[in-house]
Amino acid sequence: MNRRQLITAAFPLVLSAHPAVAKALGGDAIVPPASSPASAGGIETIATAFLNSGHGVGLSVAAMRNGKLLLAEGYGIANLETNTPVNAASVFRAGSITKQFAAAAVMRLVEAGRLDLDALAAKYIPEMASTGPITVRMLLNQTSGLRNYSGREFAEQQKIDRTPKQMLDYILGQPELMNFSPGDRFEYSNSNYFLLGVMVERVGARPLQDTLGDLIRDAGLKQTAVDHASDIVPQRADGYALIDEKPGRFRKADYVSMDNAGGAGVLRSTPSDLVKWHQALFAGRVVKKRSLQQMLKTGTLNNGRPVLRDDSPIAQGKPAYGFGLEVGTFDGLQAIGHGGSVPGYTSYVVTFPRQRLSAAVMMNVDPNQQMPFAAILRTILAAGSTVPG
Repeated sequence: MNRRQLITAAFPLVLSAHPAVAKALGGDAIVPPASSPASAGGIETIATAFLNSGHGVGLSVAAMRNGKLLLAEGYGIANLETNTPVNAASVFRAGSITKQFAAAAVMRLVEAGRLDLDALAAKYIPEMASTGPITVRMLLNQTSGLRNYSGREFAEQQKIDRTPKQMLDYILGQPELMNFSPGDRFEYSNSNYFLLGVMVERVGARPLQDTLGDLIRDAGLKQTAVDHASDIVPQRADGYALIDEKPGRFRKADYVSMDNAGGAGVLRSTPSDLVKWHQALFAGRVVKKRSLQQMLKTGTLNNGRPVLRDDSPIAQGKPAYGFGLEVGTFDGLQAIGHGGSVPGYTSYVVTFPRQRLSAAVMMNVDPNQQMPFAAILRTILAAGSTVPG
């Protein structure tokens, strides 16, 4: 993996030094399975080597198969000032993993007959009238052509608290707003999913936080919530960045107002919650089967070609991009997942459908080339195949 693959897979509100719910939820204590084969050696060895290399601060991993938790472990440090260790309940910002939650919220509105995937987005967000023929589906498939609002020039802007309407005006007020004509190609843009979050608010006539809260409760998640910098969050892992990209030298991550993230990356979570989310999503407990099929369906460009992503952090080759989910392969196995990052945090969640296995890894450091996502997934796959289920 090169740096571009890692960074563009995530949610970089800004990477200046690194180019690369209102109520805090305590959640239930997570007790790792005592007999977990994956936790006994392989993952600990991988995590320890990564942390000892000076490229990471803390790391948390979870795996679940058929609703049974196989692994929940933490390694390294959650807070360098207090030397608090990471454990299975440590909470991280999830970044762009939020996108699949936003997509599920959209599909619930579709199921209720309140939203049409092939309608123009301007039907629901009139301020988009000047952006051209962008449909809701194009926003979901990342083919709208809208310029990504969260590039490097957002360094100072990311610190400002904004209402959804103020953020909407900021996005639509960007110079050179369109990078290409709607539907002409795939281009990952956080603008698409922020706008979808606004759409969910307006069509649902309630705050995005409340709608996402419904999804979180229905999936049985205990430590996942819309995040705010002012929240007091038990077990929160602080975010860090390498100083001048030198191993072992860390600083606190750049401040970001989570109000600027919205449907693109506003959630915090734990690996245990993320694997539970995937198991619930793919079991049909979040959206209906037909809606899930839509979320996993490969998008289509204007020229009839499939919507493929060539900068995925984990999936090998060019995975298909659905609605906040990438459908591809990992070591020859079908893999459905998505990465996420905000300053100081990098995460990935993936499900292997035929193995009925979901895995998640979360770290409290900016993306870097040494992150051992692939090695951890291989260890989980090897261990999970030995567990009845």
